Amino acid sequence: MDRSANRALDHNPVAAEDVLSGSRLLRRAFLEAPQRTAARETIILSPELRGPPVLLLRRGLAYRSTTLANGARAIVDVFLTGDIVGIEHAVAARAAFELWAADVVTYSFLSPGKLCQLMANPEIALGIMALTAEQQRWREQHIVALTRLNARGRIAAFVLEIYDRLRQHQLVTGSSFILPLTQEQIADHLGLTMVHVSRTLRRLREERLVLVDRQVIIIIDLAGLRRIAAGDADPFDETAGAGLVETSSEMPARDGDVPLSPQ
Repeated sequence: MDRSANRALDHNPVAAEDVLSGSRLLRRAFLEAPQRTAARETIILSPELRGPPVLLLRRGLAYRSTTLANGARAIVDVFLTGDIVGIEHAVAARAAFELWAADVVTYSFLSPGKLCQLMANPEIALGIMALTAEQQRWREQHIVALTRLNARGRIAAFVLEIYDRLRQHQLVTGSSFILPLTQEQIADHLGLTMVHVSRTLRRLREERLVLVDRQVIIIIDLAGLRRIAAGDADPFDETAGAGLVETSSEMPARDGDVPLSPQ
């Protein structure tokens, strides 16, 4: 994986000033819009809702998921405080996935019609294009992690993604942050089992890379974590870089596994 992948998206110098201005105007419109609060583990948006709004998360963490025919859940996106969700609703009649509140979420919302009106301003339109490109970059990095990294690399990349995005929103200054996701939700996002997530978190703790204390993530060795997320080979894992995962037939988690809200 590109070692520069965690840096913020660079803007074209010709458009950079207009992008920043448009982003500020868009966020101002959200801050003046109505607000709602969603309780933990409730659905905020679903494909059944016609004309879904566009949201700005003002507090909390949400995730977008879908359920497969076999009942398995896939979490396709994780959204943090400060993120804008559902820009595509300006043209899409329905949400493509369910949006869930991972903890108590407060959000502002704009109707698709209001967003289209705002996009008549060229600066706001450029700001929305930049936002769409940034979110596409997150998804591409996630796809690379799923297809080319083992469990250790996937979890390292995920922790770094959340950390870097929180820093981009100026929501973290030190080396620790709160991640209100369960092991099951992390597994559903990374294409792993809960047992594999627990085992890998325990190993990263033993290697003095990351410490997980329930929902608090403490990065001990940032450079080491970036090396793992960049695809450095794991000498103890024959599947390193092969994108292989353990199946649900694994043995149950042993005593001492990391207690990251398992249910």
